Amino acid sequence: MTTTYRTITLFEQETSAASAERALLETDGEMAAATATGLVRYPYRVFGIDLRAKALFEEYQDRVYCGVDLCQGKELFIGERPTLVERSIDTDTLISADESVADPERTAHQHVLELARTELRVGSAPELGVVEDRRVHRPFHVVECETVDGVFLTYIVDGVSGDFHRVYLD
Repeated sequence: MTTTYRTITLFEQETSAASAERALLETDGEMAAATATGLVRYPYRVFGIDLRAKALFEEYQDRVYCGVDLCQGKELFIGERPTLVERSIDTDTLISADESVADPERTAHQHVLELARTELRVGSAPELGVVEDRRVHRPFHVVECETVDGVFLTYIVDGVSGDFHRVYLD
């Protein structure tokens, strides 16, 4: 079977497979074993947004970054410019975007607006301007786990933050 490769932009991976396994084992005393079986890469649109806002006696001006998951439309506040790398990747590890995810730019815009209102406690509507827009993939480790009761579970562990999520298989 022929493997196909494609060069893509990725968030720089900061969590190793061994760290992903260790995180699951250390977090749950019911885990007997954890084995990272590979990486998958989820598509995001990452927006650099210039934000200007006035809050009480302060004026806030900064460039923030927000990503939108192109599989579920979930937003991810990144804050400062993410570290990105270009890599040639096996296309079988790429998760396909869901074409029904509507207007990722608007989703990012609304998310940053809401964060500005709640975190900065701005009195008037902040000014936002999109200055960067990139498609970026985020690496996730697939980790197969066995509990002390012999139950097998699958998790994905974020290759950047180390956060993990249970994968529910039908």
